[in-house]
Formats: sequence, C-alpha cells, structure tokens
Amino acid sequence: MVGGQKSFFPNEGTATLKVLVVEDNIFIALDLEGQLDEMGHDVVGIAATASKAIQMARDSVPDLAIVDLQLADGSRGQDVALVLRREMDIPSIIVSGSLHQVTDEEKAAIRPDAMLSKPLLSGELGRAIGTANISGSPKDE
Repeated sequence: MVGGQKSFFPNEGTATLKVLVVEDNIFIALDLEGQLDEMGHDVVGIAATASKAIQMARDSVPDLAIVDLQLADGSRGQDVALVLRREMDIPSIIVSGSLHQVTDEEKAAIRPDAMLSKPLLSGELGRAIGTANISGSPKDE
C-alpha cells in the first residue's frame, strides 16, 4: 500500500502490524483506529492513560504504538513511549498537537519513528508507518 491507500490485495507490499493507540480523545482514537484498519493493520487496543497503555502493551505486545502526549488523568505519552522502548523495544509514532513538550533528552531516549502534528494530513500516518523501522516490516526482509 502506498500513502495509506487500501490495496486490492490486502497484504501486498505490507505486513499487518499489531498497533496500540494511546489517545484520550475518543473521537481521535476512533479515527486513528479507522485509518489503521483501512491500512490493513490490527489495533490491539486503545488506551487513554499511561498506566493503561503500558498494561495493554505488556498484555498484547504490539509492533508499534501511536502515542499522544497529553493523556487522561494528567499522565504523559512520553512516559508511555519511554517504557515501551526501554522495556519492550516497541517503537512509537508520536501524534500530538503539543510536540514542543518533548525534550531533546526524551527524544533521544524514546527514539520515535516519527513525530506528527495534529491534525494529521491525509495519508500522513500511512507514510510514517511505511517508513518506520519496525521489526518484521517488509524493509527488514
């Protein structure tokens, strides 16, 4: 699939990824889930808080996390992305309207595959996933 377009052959040129969505706005979370579904990926869960996201990641071991920075209960997406990277080597794509809140030290520790500003442009998430360094993705073959 190119640019997030659905292929006539669902798995042609892409691997199905297990993706965790970490977003406290239900409308944005459902939109992300829909985009990921259209790309042929499997959303393993939607988490609105850091603690829920970390628990879901431990239970489902996703290939990738899509992470907002400002989460419910005052928790931070940076903390989620850091735990996922350090403890489980799960990469993240940060999607937030507050990218300026990520410090250089956090960026170095998290090593996000992409940092996208809300609102997302059409096809932006698909392009970011397509260029992400995810184990088991076609470019690793």
